[in-house]
Amino acid sequence: MRTLISILMILFVVSCGQGTKKKAEQGDSPQIILAEVKMHVGGMHCEMCVASIEKGVGSVEGVDSVKVALNDSSLVVLFNTDETSLDEIKQAVEKRGYTVKE
Repeated sequence: MRTLISILMILFVVSCGQGTKKKAEQGDSPQIILAEVKMHVGGMHCEMCVASIEKGVGSVEGVDSVKVALNDSSLVVLFNTDETSLDEIKQAVEKRGYTVKE
């Protein structure tokens, strides 16, 4: 019985040590810089407009999250500045038939 407990404790200690190594290795990766921008979108009339804009902007490479609100015609987008630009996001909105006001 003592031997079984000793083996289990050794396995626990070894497995916990490996988890720490993985976290340290992940910390060595380059940092991603995200920007959050809020814009006013003109021409929205319904929830289908909201869904269309969220789908269009969400498909832009580098966009992390998109939230469109119909009540104040706003768009909040979180994106990786190394992968996309504000101009590309605006083009995605305009491609869907809406206007972007700053």
